[in-house]
Amino acid sequence: MANYKNELSWSASRAKEFERCRREYYYSRYASWGWWTEKPPAEKYETMVHKRLTSLPALAGTCVHDAIEHWFNLKRDGVDMSSSDLLTEAVDNFRDGWRESSTDAWKERPNKTVHIDEHHYGKEIAKERTDRARELLERSTRYFVESEDCRPAREAHPDNWRSLESMDTYMFLGTKIYAVPDFAYVDGETLHIWDWKTGKPREADNFQLHSYALYACEKWQSDPEHIVLHAAYLNEEKIISTEVQVPTMLDVQDLMSASVKDMMEVHYDPDEDPVLMDNWPKTKDEKKCNWCRFRGICRDIC
Repeated sequence: MANYKNELSWSASRAKEFERCRREYYYSRYASWGWWTEKPPAEKYETMVHKRLTSLPALAGTCVHDAIEHWFNLKRDGVDMSSSDLLTEAVDNFRDGWRESSTDAWKERPNKTVHIDEHHYGKEIAKERTDRARELLERSTRYFVESEDCRPAREAHPDNWRSLESMDTYMFLGTKIYAVPDFAYVDGETLHIWDWKTGKPREADNFQLHSYALYACEKWQSDPEHIVLHAAYLNEEKIISTEVQVPTMLDVQDLMSASVKDMMEVHYDPDEDPVLMDNWPKTKDEKKCNWCRFRGICRDIC
């Protein structure tokens, strides 16, 4: 078996987790490390199970992402996919995830299978919530396939594609930076980066997209003044497009630098070093604890 090492890495989502609650970040990035070596499964395995918990809206969003990625792969092969076909795929993905979660399928591979929060904690899921998930799938897939707003992305020629849900990395301050643009293509001199969202607009979305712009400058040598960012809020049926400005890019780079340095200060090797729990305080916002994935194992329940 490969000799894995817990090295510090950064992404916009990890930065958000770190800022939201240090204790959550600790459970997610350190406490579950090495779970695959536990025989029999014990505390690390249990932490990994909690790390993989997902909500109904998040599961629905993942299903939309996966279906859209398949839509583009079929387009590359010259196959058209209607909005009803896309919806069917998203619904099938959702049902598969629900089936995994509601049985014991997740126990064998907790890091690869779906496990819904309510199923884990034995809570009943009201029909109203599953109906809302179905509506999200319907509205999001229809808007992607049929709206004029998404037409530029749909009609981009595969020869001009630069990224399709492709995870990649680059180095910044000696740290591996992860970037996974949902979709990117060039049109003339302009690079367009799209991010599919199924929730409501948040300020963090703008930061995430600008971090992808930094990635594009590093990996594709893109001119920042010829990058346009598109946050596509599919369930809200709206797109927010932003032309990148160099001063904004520099501000985002400064924020990234500060975030990476904060993580460096508390990073440790869980295979070699003792954990210092004073470095991992829980959030002071008790409302965040109510829906935290780790609320069942957190040593300081709010």
